[in-house]
Amino acid sequence: MRRFALVVGVGLLGVLPGRAVLYSPDDPMVAPVRPDGTAEALPFDVLRLRLAQLGNVANPQPGPNGQPNADRAKVLKRVKDRPPAKAPDDAAAAAADLIRLGNGGQVAYADQALKLLYPFRGGRQPNYFVFTTLAVVYAARGEWRMAEEAHAAALFDAEMPAAVKGWSGAQRDWLRKFDDTYLPHYYRIQRTESEAKPRPAPEAELPTPLFPLPDRDGKATPVRFVNDAGVYEPGALAAAEKAKLPPDALAVTQQLLMLFPGDTRLYWLLAELYAADNKLDEAVIILDECAWSRQYGNRMAFMEHRAAIHAAIEARPKPVEPTPPISLPMIFVYFGVVVVVGVVALVRALRKGGPRAGCGLFGCG
Repeated sequence: MRRFALVVGVGLLGVLPGRAVLYSPDDPMVAPVRPDGTAEALPFDVLRLRLAQLGNVANPQPGPNGQPNADRAKVLKRVKDRPPAKAPDDAAAAAADLIRLGNGGQVAYADQALKLLYPFRGGRQPNYFVFTTLAVVYAARGEWRMAEEAHAAALFDAEMPAAVKGWSGAQRDWLRKFDDTYLPHYYRIQRTESEAKPRPAPEAELPTPLFPLPDRDGKATPVRFVNDAGVYEPGALAAAEKAKLPPDALAVTQQLLMLFPGDTRLYWLLAELYAADNKLDEAVIILDECAWSRQYGNRMAFMEHRAAIHAAIEARPKPVEPTPPISLPMIFVYFGVVVVVGVVALVRALRKGGPRAGCGLFGCG
């Protein structure tokens, strides 16, 4: 059994946690998974709504009425109404809400989550969700080595329950694989980069190198979003690079984002996946958001890719408006106008004493 030191009083650093593999039966947020075990990416609008909700929950700023926003108020009420945790699963569920509220306001909710979970980390049967939730707390605090160790304890010393409230059987099985593979890989990436000396300059950053998974020796060459000529081209991805992506790459990245919605490099990776799949509108929305609200405009590769996607969208053939066919009602209107004009001309002629010789209804020849 691995032991962990209790560290409190440190504010949240870096990414804000979400709901992905956290045990949150009151509010599960899991990628849809088909009965055959294939995970599906959420529709883009649904994903953005969920990320916005997570951001609202973590936002301690009151609204114009002096009250928390509706999403945060909902979680605050749940925390207030929840009875003291007596079982490990109850502690994990309670901690999930505290983690999402974060340390950004007057109350250090994430630190409370750590205090809540710590007494439940022992016992003859270690609880899976206690340790995965501990890992998320440490990750949110920027303590990546501790996060990696806590998650390893969940995998090696405990077992995910066979049935989990709020998840289908297919979702449970897919998330177990996710916990076995991409989540520890993500923690390892973050730990390695945080311990690197010197730290790479922000201007030289690239998307999170999540794909492919490392081999048995722990090595992997990250996917490069280039065409067969080795050049960045929105909507094109070299066959060798595409082979590095799993079929559920979008779903995996979305699931991680719901766990760490504040990770801008991970969000950038999602945009690149959309762009490689020629979903440029989705990609540019993400990149514009990263450039402005997340202040990522000083990353060279990021800005180059964003400009290329904007240019590709502008270069799209403009849709040609088809000439509407002449319909039967339009024909009736046309002849109706002709008749009216003729009648008016006839009336005017009669008022003047009738048509002169050589003149008809529509004038004199």
